[in-house]
Amino acid sequence: MKALWIDLPADAMNVAAAFRLAIDLPEAVGPATLRLAAADSYRLWINGRLAAHGPARTAHGYARVDEIPLSSQPGKCGTSGRTIIFVEIRSAHVPCFDGIDQDAFFAAEVVAADGRVLATTDDFEAWHDATLVRRVRRYSYQRGFVESYRLAADANAFMCGGPAPEGWTRAAAVQRQLPHILPRGVPYPKLAFHDAGAPIWNGTVEPDLSATPPERREVSLVGNGWFKGYLPSEWEDDSALDAARLLGQSAIDVQEGKRAPNDDAPDATPNGALHQPTQTDEAKESGDIRRQAIPAQLFDFGRTITGFLSLRVRAANPSGATILVAFDEVRAPDGVPFPVNPFRASWTRVLKWRLAPGDYDLLAFNPSSVRFAAVAIIDGAAEIGRSGIVDYENPDKARAVLPPTGDATLDAIVAAARETFAQNSVDLLTDCPSRERAGWLFDSLFTGRAESLFTGRNTVERVFLENYALAPQLAELPNGMVPMCYPAEALKGEYIANWSLWWLLELAQYRKRTGDEATVAASRPKIGPLLAYFESHTGPDGLLEDMPGWVFVEWSPCNDRDHVCGVNFPSNFLYAAALEAAASLLDRPDLAAKGAEVREKAARLAWNGEWFEDNAVRDATGALRLQDHITETGQYYAFYFGAATPETRPALWERLRTEFGPSRDVKRTFPEIPASNAIPGAYLRLELLLRNGRAAQCLDEIRNYFAPMARLTGTLWENLSPDASMDHGFASSAAWLIHQAL
Repeated sequence: MKALWIDLPADAMNVAAAFRLAIDLPEAVGPATLRLAAADSYRLWINGRLAAHGPARTAHGYARVDEIPLSSQPGKCGTSGRTIIFVEIRSAHVPCFDGIDQDAFFAAEVVAADGRVLATTDDFEAWHDATLVRRVRRYSYQRGFVESYRLAADANAFMCGGPAPEGWTRAAAVQRQLPHILPRGVPYPKLAFHDAGAPIWNGTVEPDLSATPPERREVSLVGNGWFKGYLPSEWEDDSALDAARLLGQSAIDVQEGKRAPNDDAPDATPNGALHQPTQTDEAKESGDIRRQAIPAQLFDFGRTITGFLSLRVRAANPSGATILVAFDEVRAPDGVPFPVNPFRASWTRVLKWRLAPGDYDLLAFNPSSVRFAAVAIIDGAAEIGRSGIVDYENPDKARAVLPPTGDATLDAIVAAARETFAQNSVDLLTDCPSRERAGWLFDSLFTGRAESLFTGRNTVERVFLENYALAPQLAELPNGMVPMCYPAEALKGEYIANWSLWWLLELAQYRKRTGDEATVAASRPKIGPLLAYFESHTGPDGLLEDMPGWVFVEWSPCNDRDHVCGVNFPSNFLYAAALEAAASLLDRPDLAAKGAEVREKAARLAWNGEWFEDNAVRDATGALRLQDHITETGQYYAFYFGAATPETRPALWERLRTEFGPSRDVKRTFPEIPASNAIPGAYLRLELLLRNGRAAQCLDEIRNYFAPMARLTGTLWENLSPDASMDHGFASSAAWLIHQAL
């Protein structure tokens, strides 16, 4: 295949293009196939119907090819036997966590059933899509840009071979380098549509024109030399400013922890089309909001769904309409004027369309996680005919039939785990499908267990690990270090050394689960340099000491700088287990012996006679001194990685089992010992209970821990509190724990 792109600068950010082909397919020889590769992402329409969204992400220098069957049926276009192929492509071209920073390209060929090539990339028309507002803010530190559009007409007729609406121009095509081609390797999402039904709230909101969005690093870091994006002075639009004015400064201050919420709730009106309220001349500030009352509707999908938000809109006003959608996994707190807070946590969840008069089928290009979507008409007038979402998830989520547990609460948690898995395993095993969509190590080990349970195989985990095997040595990272998430860029050279140790554990577990020696063999060349990196950071006792980078133990005080400096014992317990995993992967018994030695030394030094401490630091004489840092998760690391057992430390084990856990009242019971969080303390605890014959207790704690999540969002979360992602891949392993316990 030949790779092309429209004639724009190779480093242009947030560019949209399309390639269109009308072709007569020979029916006599059977169905034809479209082979397609693109960067960064594409959306495929065949005869006016959404057919695919891709590609599957992969490593620097590679591209995965999708193979999509074509049909000569007229579909929505009504063409007489001709097949219309329309491929939209977006290129963010910024370093992020949800993909690599690469030059855009499009490559395709249509192949007949008998192997004849019927069309190539050169046969497609190239178009520049200027309806996408390019110069906007980043969506998050970890992803590309928010979506904002200016549409003069619906593009459906254009996608069916008709004339281009305003904003679309024919473009010259230039040749680009085609990366090394790989098969897709993972199943294609079904792209099913979920109708939100009738709005659960209709009302108006009085905007606060003094309000401004929260200050975020994806804005403040732009221009520093390593973080790409557009400066605020370059923005053509700021949909976050419009959302902030709907939410109100008081509510934003609450989000930022500054002051109390406004007690004024929006006035409800009967269900029906959004009306055009009275205009005002008093709104003189910049932005699209020009009136004192903004009509809005709230839609509830019943649970969190990940996919592409869809609206059917009639812009009835002669001047058209401007639509703003704010979405989240939960409703805004009581007393906040607008029903959804798109600034909760650390990413900006807004979509915006400026529409000329007419009827539109609007579909977001980038996937988002949504339970609640608030649609506001911030200018002009419009009727919302339908609101929905096209889901983007693993189609194999129910491939393995699991028997009911016999417990309604556990069944609800398993169902939530299944949805969480499906939304985090489209082409990678991701941490969350919202803020990042990133293929993180550590998370992947736990999500891989869920994939095995729900699908009966580990297809996505294999591709995930293959990407790591193909990854080059990133220049921003120390020699031998593997990225903490991938395919991604190492922003500011950041890495988590601990996550590379979990990678070794995952490789060993994956081989045991699947017997896939080929993926392990492809990964082996990276193991030696990684172990050499860790060897270079051991102290005189042979333990990891003063580790550079981000030493990550858990999202709790055990991750504080004064807990991880010097010799961090949880990291060394993990290191010991990783050495033993490497021993099995490389068939090197010496590494297993070294792992046992590291474990024994760390266990002996960490033990203070009652607890395992988190770290020791050298004093002026060079001797290691315990720092009196004791955490709940530190104890779990010791037991999980074999530095202690219920037999060797019976009193500590019994204390942990009976007096600790998620239901502990930290103010009354061992208040000096910080509680565990989800990543990974809560999961280590549950697995330890399971390992040591406490299945009933494990199930009880699972009920208490996960049932509130399942009830609120139908998914499982990153933290106990709703202040981060509420749809987090590793949490799907709760179902694996349940079925192991049963």
